[in-house]
Amino acid sequence: MLDFLSIDTDTIIFVLINTLILFLIIKHLLFDKVNKILDERQNDIVNSYKEADEAVAHAKELEADYTQRLSGAKEEAAEIVRNATKKAGQRSDEILFAAKNEANAVMEKASAEIEREKKRAVNQIKDEISDIALMVAEKVVEKEISPKDHERLIEEFIDGVGDEQ
Repeated sequence: MLDFLSIDTDTIIFVLINTLILFLIIKHLLFDKVNKILDERQNDIVNSYKEADEAVAHAKELEADYTQRLSGAKEEAAEIVRNATKKAGQRSDEILFAAKNEANAVMEKASAEIEREKKRAVNQIKDEISDIALMVAEKVVEKEISPKDHERLIEEFIDGVGDEQ
């Protein structure tokens, strides 16, 4: 029973040599390939980290660019609003100036029209007074005026003026 548990030196040497041969075969066949695969995997991981760092840096650059453009756009929008407000104020002033000029022109035209109408009315009244004076003069010339005739002429004159209007 103890035979299979006994250890002799030949067996140990044989096991050691087999292990060494097996190790060399595995090393020759597997270790180089496994090390190569591990190196490639490590390089892939390093490259992935490098690409991730580059992507983060690029994203930060894009964010800075976006922030700068947004700030520029806000300033540009504010400038556009200022310019539009300024132009609207100028246009408002122009419209008010034109309206005042038009109102002044209308007032001058109305004043001139009123003055013409006034002169026409005065001339018409003068003509009517002249006609009335002529009528009175004709009546006076026709006969000598007595107080009774004088009153009657005044009455006729008043009645005549009423009829003329």
